[in-house]
Amino acid sequence: MHQPHHTLKQDLTKTLLIWGSSFFALLSILFSLSFHSFENYILELLADHRLDYQSIEFDRHLKEHDMRIIIEESETLVQSTVFAAIVLTDGKGNTLASTINTDIEQLSRLKKPLTAITANDIVKNEGALHLYARQLPNQSNTIYLIMDDRTISGTIIKVSVFCGLLLLTLLLISIKALHYSLRRQLVEPVEQLRNSIENNSVNATTLKDLEETLPDEASDILGIFEELKHSNDEMKTHIIEMMETLPACFWWSHDGKSYSGVSNKATTVLDKSPDDIQGTELWLWTEDPSQLSSNHLQLQQAIRQQDDKLDFAYQIEKDGQSFWYGESVTICYHMDGTLDTVYGIINDISVRKTRQQEQAERLEMEHRMAAAATLVGGIAHEFNNALAGMNGNLFLLKQNTDNDKNKHRIRRIEQLIQHSASMVDHMLIFACKNTRKAGPVKLIEFLNSFQTSLLPELQERTELNLSFSQNCDGIEPVILADQKRLHEVLLQLLNNAVYAVKESDKPQINIKVDSFNADNSFLRQHPHITSRDIVHIQIQDNGCGIPKDLHERIFEPFFTTREVGEGTGLGLSMVYGYIRQIGGAIDLNSGIDTGSTFQLYLPASKSIGDAIQGASLLQGHGETILAVDDNHMFRESTREVLERMGYTVIEAENGKQAINLFKQHKHQIRLVLMDILMPGLTGIQASRQIREVNPDIPVIFLTAYDRTHPLEPEVYENNSELINKPFSIPVLFQAIHKVLKAHAE
Repeated sequence: MHQPHHTLKQDLTKTLLIWGSSFFALLSILFSLSFHSFENYILELLADHRLDYQSIEFDRHLKEHDMRIIIEESETLVQSTVFAAIVLTDGKGNTLASTINTDIEQLSRLKKPLTAITANDIVKNEGALHLYARQLPNQSNTIYLIMDDRTISGTIIKVSVFCGLLLLTLLLISIKALHYSLRRQLVEPVEQLRNSIENNSVNATTLKDLEETLPDEASDILGIFEELKHSNDEMKTHIIEMMETLPACFWWSHDGKSYSGVSNKATTVLDKSPDDIQGTELWLWTEDPSQLSSNHLQLQQAIRQQDDKLDFAYQIEKDGQSFWYGESVTICYHMDGTLDTVYGIINDISVRKTRQQEQAERLEMEHRMAAAATLVGGIAHEFNNALAGMNGNLFLLKQNTDNDKNKHRIRRIEQLIQHSASMVDHMLIFACKNTRKAGPVKLIEFLNSFQTSLLPELQERTELNLSFSQNCDGIEPVILADQKRLHEVLLQLLNNAVYAVKESDKPQINIKVDSFNADNSFLRQHPHITSRDIVHIQIQDNGCGIPKDLHERIFEPFFTTREVGEGTGLGLSMVYGYIRQIGGAIDLNSGIDTGSTFQLYLPASKSIGDAIQGASLLQGHGETILAVDDNHMFRESTREVLERMGYTVIEAENGKQAINLFKQHKHQIRLVLMDILMPGLTGIQASRQIREVNPDIPVIFLTAYDRTHPLEPEVYENNSELINKPFSIPVLFQAIHKVLKAHAE
């Protein structure tokens, strides 16, 4: 749409009027806001000056006992319209002399001599009157002076109005002079230049005349205009040659409906000859009626809206293949808003679209894996709670039976519980919610030991090779991981490799280790890597391989290609979860009958250390323990176990109840056994409120599922312990003994 027509002269006049009006409005506001302050300031100056003078005079006359002179001076003073009354009082407030201006109505009605109290009452009831007081020097006498501000107000208003009119006159004269000067030196030459450009009558003579008339700034604009006009003419002349150098196909249309011209790149980009396209309807070469209609609709809508740019992408089918094209269209208009020329650039973006689709599929897989991890974590929590309750009840059964067969059955159940706990642990590793602390692992020593332990279990024909690159000779690669978990990860990958090579003529498995420094490209490809120093482990086999269409699913939980009963489908999901948990990444290269290679990229570590812990069954001595857990069966079995071992137990089924019980028995409770995940208040939140009552109380936290990994700082404090469900009874008693002993010391 065209903007409303207006001239520079109109804009200038409007701007000056707005500025002038705003200036006087601001002056009026400032005057109204400061009027009373200015008025009071003048009154105070007059009052101070008059009281200074009168106090000296009255003091002198009082010493001479001449009251007649005091009265005469008072009468002379109130003849002025500013001074309404004057009163002289002694130290007790008695009036010695008072004189009033009878022209003031409020004072003329007085029938008694004016006193200090009367003067104060009159001033309070009359806004125009103001009272000032001054004590005579070296005496207890006081002068009270009443002043009338109406005369001063009128004088101020008259002076302000006169000054305002003077300023307005000067402003109007200045605006008129400025307007005249700008009109002669700028407005008229600019209008002349505009008319010349509109009539296309700008020539050398016209430009020369205008340059002499316009100021230097406007003359510079004329020079720029001439340069742009010349450049525009040259660009129109050479635009076709310029566009031919582009790798894209360039086209233009004068009517927005058919091709007026097409660059030679149409042959390679569109697989069409420029001669075949020129003169035809826009996008007719796509041979797709629906796409042709859609593109025309977008272009016509952009022209109606007076848009300058239009970018869109579309897909067409050619010879059974899909091709993506991206098109950038520039629309030029005449000064009257009608269409001038449409320019377009067409790019073949099929490769980029394919890459974007692959990235979207990879992101979808990560979201699917994350959703599966959340589901697995929740299931693991419920299983661990159940297994923990079973452990406690089995311990009680074992303590109450002497039958060897029953003891054997109990041991078998314990083994099944341990196996189930291991499966749940694998699920938690996949979900990246395992809370075990990692330690430094020397890979050369670890892998050599791993190979030695594995050799006896391999088939006779299977060859297992372990090799280290030259860059591992100087410094042994070290990673930060849990050795047991790392052993399980490698064992799972080796088991898969053994299964894959069982039908090979010469089954072979190779483990190769090297290290390198990751570049930015590698880190972008593997965003979960937490270090540039990478230890690279390859596990390669010459087995049957994995089809390409299954690569995206092999890390999903419960997905397996083996026969029923040969696998749970949790192995590779556990591997994937643990590698991600320690800040690494895993890739797969495989194909049918070409073997498989699992690539493990693990962040290198330079720290070395070991951690050893043990557990033993220890008896209590009647200490009171607050056991908090929302699972009734686990809480009941735990209470019986603790009581059997010599402890006194108080139960709580949630965090709020635990806080109330602790406040009631804070002097008896020596230890809190707290489940982390509970409805309402979590174990962490409840422990914080309990420690507000007793900051030193020991807390053993129990967790079947860590949703908040890494855990809050309270779990790792000196007077805290963390035990993962399900746990063995000796581990629980060892933790209880440890924290009670530390608290006693």
